[in-house]
Amino acid sequence: MNITGNARSQSTIQAIEKAVFNLVKRKGYDDFSIKDICTEAGINRSSFYAHYDDINDLMIKVESNLSKQLSITLNPIRDIVADRIRENPFVAFFEFIKEHKDFYKAFLKSHNPSFTATDELKRSKEQLKQLSAKKGMNYSETEIEYHLHYFGGGLKAICGFWIKNDCRETPEQMAKFIENEYKNNAKHFS
Repeated sequence: MNITGNARSQSTIQAIEKAVFNLVKRKGYDDFSIKDICTEAGINRSSFYAHYDDINDLMIKVESNLSKQLSITLNPIRDIVADRIRENPFVAFFEFIKEHKDFYKAFLKSHNPSFTATDELKRSKEQLKQLSAKKGMNYSETEIEYHLHYFGGGLKAICGFWIKNDCRETPEQMAKFIENEYKNNAKHFS
């Protein structure tokens, strides 16, 4: 019996995820099968099905896991609310994207994701509301939601363009670009 969280189960999940990243790099996002995954991971089909319903379920979970990791690196609002300012949280964000660029290159080409769709960024809505109230700005729920979608859409476009150009600029250069883009808005929160 596979119990989620035990060492063997986690090892199988890691092998499957590694196989997916390798296959995405070689074949693209939509061009591999469960058989390919099992062969690449060195597991049997029953091990795959113990963790996932099908490829779609696997890809949703892989993307969700990456999005959670990604949004945690991005969340400067948490630091601002706590009255701590990181030098530039986007450096870690772009390092993460670059580390997983093959996956994101294929994923962004095949799907229309939004960086605002993750639970972590949804939590940012409440944090941004608290921050705006703290600074006397009191943005409405609607204004905050539009801001997060605007920001997420722009960030997706910037990442897609950066990946398309093989991440020529360093994560530090990309972070500086984002910082400069939002410099005028940042003064509202300082």
